[in-house]
Amino acid sequence: KDYDDGLRSFKDSINRLVTENEPLPVDEMLDNALHILKQASTKYNTLDMLHNMRQYDDLTFAHSMNVALICNVFSKWLKWSPEDQRLLTMCGLLHDIGKVKIPDAIIKKPDRLTDEEYKLVKTHAVEGYHILKAQNLDTHVVNSALMHHEKCDGSGYPLGLAAERIDRFAKAVAVVDVYDAMTSARIYRGALCPFRVIELFESEGLQKYDAEFILTFLENIVNTYLHNEVRLSNGMTGHIVFSNKMNLSKPIVQCGDTMVDLSQEHDLHIDELL
Repeated sequence: KDYDDGLRSFKDSINRLVTENEPLPVDEMLDNALHILKQASTKYNTLDMLHNMRQYDDLTFAHSMNVALICNVFSKWLKWSPEDQRLLTMCGLLHDIGKVKIPDAIIKKPDRLTDEEYKLVKTHAVEGYHILKAQNLDTHVVNSALMHHEKCDGSGYPLGLAAERIDRFAKAVAVVDVYDAMTSARIYRGALCPFRVIELFESEGLQKYDAEFILTFLENIVNTYLHNEVRLSNGMTGHIVFSNKMNLSKPIVQCGDTMVDLSQEHDLHIDELL
C-alpha cells in the first residue's frame, strides 16, 4: 500500500509538471520514497520487497521508484553520508523523467524498436536534463538524468563521455538502472534472474561501469540472496549457502545433502529465485 501510494503521488507530480508546468515538490517526493524504505526493518528487505513486486510493468514510473529505492540501499553499501544518500535517492527517482517526452506508443511498443524509434528513445537523457535544469535542482540530479546511459569506456550516450567526465552520482544510478531494468518484466520479455544479470555485469561491467561501484553493488546484491531458495538449470532446487567472491554469479548451493559449487560446474547456473 505504501508503495502504491508513493507511486501514485510520484506519477501525479510528474504529470502536473508536464501538463500544468507546476514545480516539482522535491522534498515531498523524496519523503514518500524514504517512507517506503522505512517499512523494511533492514536494507535487505527492500530488495526482497522489490523482487516480489515485479508484476508492475511500468516502464517509467515504477522503474524510477525502484531505482530510487535501490539507490538508497546502494548509497549505504558505499558508506556515503546521509546527505549524499538522500541526494542519490532523488537522482534515481528523476533519472528517467525525460521519457515523459517520448510517445507512449514507442515506450510501450511490444516489438523490437526500429533504428529511428530507438534514436528517439535515446533523446530522453537530454530531454530530462532540460526539464530538471529548469527546476533549479542540485547539479548531481540534473547530471544523472543526462549521464545515466554514459559508460566509463566512452561507449554510452548521449555525449560519449569517458570515466573521469561522468558525474559520480550518474555512475551509481547507471548500475542500479540496468539492474532494475533487466530483473523486471517488460512487454517484450520476461524478467531475467538476478544471477543472470550479475553474470552479464561480471562479463562486461568492469569496462563499462565504475569499478568501485560495480564491485560493491554486485558483492552486496549477492549477499542479499544468501539462504534464498533457487532452481538450477538442471531442475534441482536448493538454498544458496556461500558466495564465490571471484565468481559472484556462481555461488555454492545446497541441494539436499549435496553441496553444488556452481563455479566448478560450468554447465549449471541459477535459473530462478523461488
